[in-house]
Amino acid sequence: MLYVCLSAEGVGNALRQLGDEKCAELRVDLVRPTVAEMKDLLSKRDVSYIVTCRPGVFDEEASLKYLVTAAQCGADYIDVEIERGAEVAARMKSACNGTKCKLIISYHNFDLTPSRSDLDSIISECRGRGADIVKIACKVNSPADNSTLMSLYGEGDGIVAFGMGTLGQISRLASLGCGAKFTYVASDYGDGTAPGQLTVSRMRRYVKELGIGG
Repeated sequence: MLYVCLSAEGVGNALRQLGDEKCAELRVDLVRPTVAEMKDLLSKRDVSYIVTCRPGVFDEEASLKYLVTAAQCGADYIDVEIERGAEVAARMKSACNGTKCKLIISYHNFDLTPSRSDLDSIISECRGRGADIVKIACKVNSPADNSTLMSLYGEGDGIVAFGMGTLGQISRLASLGCGAKFTYVASDYGDGTAPGQLTVSRMRRYVKELGIGG
C-alpha cells in the first residue's frame, strides 16, 4: 500500500493533497487540525490513516493527546518515535488496545544508516516496547546502505525499512518487494515530508511496470 503524506497546513489543503487516494499519513504537526477536526476526518472518510505528530509544534502532552484520540477514533495506525521513550510507547500501546489501531514505533536518522547490528538493536527495542510495526528510515550515503536496510526484512514480519535521500529512492520501491506492508509517498499536489520521497503517481507507475507489491 502507498500512504500519501499529508503535510499542507489546514484540513482543506490536506484533503486536496489526498485527492482520490485511499491511504494517507496525517502529519498532525504540519496539518495542525483541531482535535475535533481530526476526529471528523477519521470518522467520515473511507481512508486508511496513519496518524503521527512529530515533536516541535505542540507540547508533549498535546501531541500525545492527538495520538490517543486518533487510536480511539478510527486510525489504522499511530506512529510514535523511539526517542520518546518506553513510558510513552506503553501509553500509546494502551490507547490501541481494544481498537483496530496498530502501533508503529519509528526510528529516523537523517545523517546516515547505522550498522546492521545497531539497527537490529533498535528493532529489538521497538518490539520490546510493543510495536506492531517497526519503521526504520535512514539517510543513504552509499549503495551499501540500501543493502543494509533491505537486509532487515529477514528479521520477521512487521518491518517497514527504507532509505532517505536520492540514493535511497530505490529502497522505497524495493521495500514493497521485500515484504513491507506499506511505504510512504508524496502527494501529486504538494510537497513530500522526507528527502527522496517519490510522488504517488510515479511510485504507482514503477510498481505496475515491475509487478511488485503495493
